[in-house]
Amino acid sequence: MLQATSEQPVSSQRLHILKLLKRQGLSLEMLHNVFYAIVVSKLVYGISAWYSFLVKAQISQINSLFKRAFKYGYVKFIITVEEILGSYDEHLFHTASCENHCLHHLLPVAKSTKYEIRAVGLSLEHVLSELHKKTFINRMVFADCC
Repeated sequence: MLQATSEQPVSSQRLHILKLLKRQGLSLEMLHNVFYAIVVSKLVYGISAWYSFLVKAQISQINSLFKRAFKYGYVKFIITVEEILGSYDEHLFHTASCENHCLHHLLPVAKSTKYEIRAVGLSLEHVLSELHKKTFINRMVFADCC
């Protein structure tokens, strides 16, 4: 595994590896697979948890890395952090909706009413801070509200 030095960050090292592979004649399909394996997989590990703590400058840095990879011909299409987050959040939320999942207890309980005028919704708790609003569970529960 490559270690990042003070002169060269890990992302630049990984793009250099892709450059060498491209020079040796690796196809676009294979370069795309390698890019996902050595770059995207590292970024998406835990993205649902740490995305809330990123500032816009950090998100734009990651997106510019993806644009650079497309420009150099290492991936088939431009991806963004938001697209990756959306797909991974949807998958995790769907999985967490099962009763035997370890995150299921974090989901709000379904309202129970004696009459059925409309569909059963979720009980909403008061959210105190902006950071709490950006957490995974709140992003997914209130995604369609606003």
